[in-house]
Amino acid sequence: PHSYAARGAADNRRADRRVAMSGREEVVARLREGCAASGFDLAMPLQIGWYNDGVDGSLRLDDFGSSGHLAVVVGNTRALWPVWRAALGSDPGLAASDNPLDEYTVRAIDDVVSTLGVRASVRFAHETGPRRVAMQRLAHAAGLAYLTETHLSVHPTYGPWIALRAVVSVAHPGPPGPAPVLAHPCGSCARGCLRTFQRAISTTAGAPPNEASLRA
Repeated sequence: PHSYAARGAADNRRADRRVAMSGREEVVARLREGCAASGFDLAMPLQIGWYNDGVDGSLRLDDFGSSGHLAVVVGNTRALWPVWRAALGSDPGLAASDNPLDEYTVRAIDDVVSTLGVRASVRFAHETGPRRVAMQRLAHAAGLAYLTETHLSVHPTYGPWIALRAVVSVAHPGPPGPAPVLAHPCGSCARGCLRTFQRAISTTAGAPPNEASLRA
């Protein structure tokens, strides 16, 4: 009887994991589909703790009581621009806004999140103060884009030609660990860009780097 009970408990745990996975995949799929329709064609899930463990204070995301809960970082490639231009042309109020792109981003992503049917919160890349998010660190933690020494976020397909717009935190289990480990976008390249960059940022009093030294 004990072995049957243990086997039943194990079966239940596997079933719970399948339900959690199914629910997570559905949430992420709905976010991706809805955001992509508005031009935000990049969305990558992560465990909230993968990001929160590397930041302090107000930069940390609401994890709804568990560091293993789900977050999705949302961004875009150039796919956004025709959709956004169409929205500007059809909405005089949006076109008259002081920050039409930020307003469009908030409207579009909030609309998608409102349809998920789960507890969720959204923070946007353009927000400041206590709602600010270290978006580049977040994208790196999610495996979306490598945060390089030059402070560029480099996507494996689109390179640095992306924008990071928002993060959606969800009261639902996130993807299984461990966190992804990204390969450096430069690989084994030995062209010396990093050495040149380090020399440049080491200059004092804001003086520009010496051109001859940069070529050394």
